[in-house]
Amino acid sequence: MLTDAIAAERFRLLRDRGALFWGFVFAPLAGFLLNIGGDLFVRFVIKRPFPGATIDLTGQVLKALDGGASVFPALFLMIGAAAILAGDYRWETWRLLTPRNSRPNLLLAKLIVVGEAVLWNLVLTAVLSLLASVIGAGINSKAIMISATGAGLGQVAGVFVITWLEAMTLVALAACISVVARSTMGAVVACIVIRFVQSILAGALGAMNPEPTWKTLAIPTYSADLLRHFVTSPSHVGLDSGPVGAAFLVLLGWTALLAAGAVFLFQRQDLTRE
Repeated sequence: MLTDAIAAERFRLLRDRGALFWGFVFAPLAGFLLNIGGDLFVRFVIKRPFPGATIDLTGQVLKALDGGASVFPALFLMIGAAAILAGDYRWETWRLLTPRNSRPNLLLAKLIVVGEAVLWNLVLTAVLSLLASVIGAGINSKAIMISATGAGLGQVAGVFVITWLEAMTLVALAACISVVARSTMGAVVACIVIRFVQSILAGALGAMNPEPTWKTLAIPTYSADLLRHFVTSPSHVGLDSGPVGAAFLVLLGWTALLAAGAVFLFQRQDLTRE
């Protein structure tokens, strides 16, 4: 059953401390330490005063979540995802697992567990960003404020969901590449290269034509940026619901299509030596 496969994958991930730390904890922790280090540098090296300065906690959390699926965090997310999705190829344990459950259940369980891990990664990112902002405000004597423009919590929740969906498009892609290449490193490198190329294409096409088109909306990174901008500043986007709805469907569509492709390929794969 799928529930049994999910429970087994959760058990394996929680005991794979290397994949858990480097894949889903390191990037938020590194961001936290860099923020604290920057505040200490400003306070004790530059010694720049901040009379009357304030720090917006909601804005800091939104900024952290906005970059939660950018190239640097995505690198570590893909390390964790590939360890889960392609680990059984590396250790040649698929032939031991497939008699105990169906292939779709085994692969879908991995995708679900990775999705849960990405979700907790974003929660950790938000919490550590909030903590770093509070500590930084204390170091540099800044006043703390929570933005009251619009529905602050609604904006945070919206950006959270969008960034999670953007990350899941990469996770589903990693599943396809893991099945085809049977390699953790191949999945990591390919996904990061594709994520980087997406950023370049989204920026170039967006500069050429500021209005969303089917070409730009087909790029998950562009669609995710469009949705985040719409959520955080809806009065300034100047878009009707058409492109925004299409952007959301693009993220869902890519995730579902790639996940289905991974399951399709996996069902037809020879695992007698894996």
